[in-house]
Amino acid sequence: MLFADIIRQWERELRCVPGGGSSASMIRPLFNSSANRARSIHWLLQQGYVRSASIIRCAPKPTTCHRGGVQVQAPLIRILGPIEISDGAHPGPLRGIKPCALLTALLLRPGSVVSLENLMDALWAGEPPRSAVANLRSYAHLLRRRLPVATPLISYQGGYELRIAPDAVDHLVFERLADRGRSAVTDDPPRAIELLNAALALWSSDHAAPGVERYGMLDGPLRTLDAERIRATEDLADAWLGVGQPHSALRTAGQVLAAEPLRIRSWLLVLNAHHHLGEPGRVTDAFESARTVFRRELGTEPDACLGRLHRQLLAG
Repeated sequence: MLFADIIRQWERELRCVPGGGSSASMIRPLFNSSANRARSIHWLLQQGYVRSASIIRCAPKPTTCHRGGVQVQAPLIRILGPIEISDGAHPGPLRGIKPCALLTALLLRPGSVVSLENLMDALWAGEPPRSAVANLRSYAHLLRRRLPVATPLISYQGGYELRIAPDAVDHLVFERLADRGRSAVTDDPPRAIELLNAALALWSSDHAAPGVERYGMLDGPLRTLDAERIRATEDLADAWLGVGQPHSALRTAGQVLAAEPLRIRSWLLVLNAHHHLGEPGRVTDAFESARTVFRRELGTEPDACLGRLHRQLLAG
């Protein structure tokens, strides 16, 4: 549906309302300026004059890019790093800790109404200020000015809902690619490498939504995203072993251990990589390094599975 079609639809509906004829005559000037179009469309959608499907077709054409050999639609909103919003071609950072926290909270529950109570818990530690609801309204207004036309932010009496396509936000694209890559590690490791590289390329930081305080409903989901990045990296190391590239597996698992030295799976991958390289001495060195780390950090030995693997690899 084109802008002219939207205008005509609105005009027809207004003329069916008593006194609506004079309002209909005021529609076209609103759309004569391209700067007013996105704002006017958001208002039309919120008032129920136009269905969301009509709005989506008026959005900028999504751009695509190749990540790790996989073609994916360039996400319009990014939270796997500094928070950015794009109009389809020109990403820009979102300023302000509270607007970033509000956007993150809404993105973690896309297509669902997030209650004002949950949003206040996500934005303020402890008791929110008396002006919390008014502040939320201001932050929502700011977001509406930045969000793509195809991503309307809908207000309700008790909360807000962000309607967004699954391909338009990076953490949903990451989860889908990581799941597909994980499923392919055993049966099709080359494809797993492509998918997992594409998933990990979406990250530009070690943590999701850096700078956003993890209050309330933000804490669990953001921690889960961080953990899924680590897990996908380990899956990638496993896939490198599957294609006979132990050096790449060693490098990839080493990246995990540099940040998370207590990851048993990464230590298992390191031992296996040295075994594939024909380095029994380094297998033992890695095992002893793991024991040292666990004793220092936890005062205990690593999981028994690491010792069993060490013995199996040395036994040939």
